[in-house]
Amino acid sequence: MKLAGRFLLLGGILWITHGWADDDSIALLKRMNHAASSLNFDGVFLHVDDQHLDTLRVIHKIQNGKVLERLYALNGNPREVIRDAERVWCFMPERKMGHAGLRSTKQTGFPGFMVKNLDGLASNYILTTGNVDRIADRTAIRLKILPRDAYRYGYELWADQETGLLLKSVLIDHASNAIEQYMYAFINIGIDIPDSDLLPMTSKEELEWFNDKKPPKMMAVADSPWYFDSLPDGYNLINIMQRSMPMDDKRLEHMVLSDGLAGISVFIEKTENPAYENGIEQMGAVNAYTRTIDEWQVTVIGEVPAVAVKLIGEALALKH
Repeated sequence: MKLAGRFLLLGGILWITHGWADDDSIALLKRMNHAASSLNFDGVFLHVDDQHLDTLRVIHKIQNGKVLERLYALNGNPREVIRDAERVWCFMPERKMGHAGLRSTKQTGFPGFMVKNLDGLASNYILTTGNVDRIADRTAIRLKILPRDAYRYGYELWADQETGLLLKSVLIDHASNAIEQYMYAFINIGIDIPDSDLLPMTSKEELEWFNDKKPPKMMAVADSPWYFDSLPDGYNLINIMQRSMPMDDKRLEHMVLSDGLAGISVFIEKTENPAYENGIEQMGAVNAYTRTIDEWQVTVIGEVPAVAVKLIGEALALKH
């Protein structure tokens, strides 16, 4: 299984000895998530990592309580993602192909900053609100989220003071260096968006389409032949599912772990010829660790430090 395929499936400093989160920080996180799931907006943002600078436009509309979205690149290959009421459509016209997948239950769309467990967040991070700044010609409030240990990254977030919408996000390492960042250069918030603005530039008929062969099938933890003999502090197994690879008939087991903020995926596939040697691979802010266990190839991938994916990968074992 190619590493790029796993990325399609996913489609996350100062050392602190005591974690805490003030009420203002929690309230701001709640405002950010609410804004992304309740406001229309149209903007242009920059995505920067250590290798690339991309400019993208996002058109975001709330209709009948659901997020509809169009995201497309303004430089480089003319790729485009359309999120309708049922599916996520990825257009790759330079390759004459596209992929249509079932949309997740996540309701914020871009740029929501999802926190699954606000109450437990302070166990792994320290949160503080900071100074007021100016982003995309709007007043923004800064929120710092710093990790307690080496198994997760930190964040600096800037939320629009008027609406709470996330305007800038910077992922930072243990030395407070920026690993990856998103920042709006221009944005209109609370506007009417016609349905025509959500239509793709490329006709679907022009591309060869690949679909998820079968929807993911949830599994009970007890039914999986796999387990972890240990996990980094704060991480828990959230769910396990059987799913197919994009553009492939193969089925694999997908385990999802989270500390409430950072997410890590573990993909397990039976294979006679492993595609990769054991080791770490990095793509921007994402680290992946690959190993083989008997006839199984295991890949652990997430927007977390390399030490975290390696530790989780080494802790995976087969039940006897």
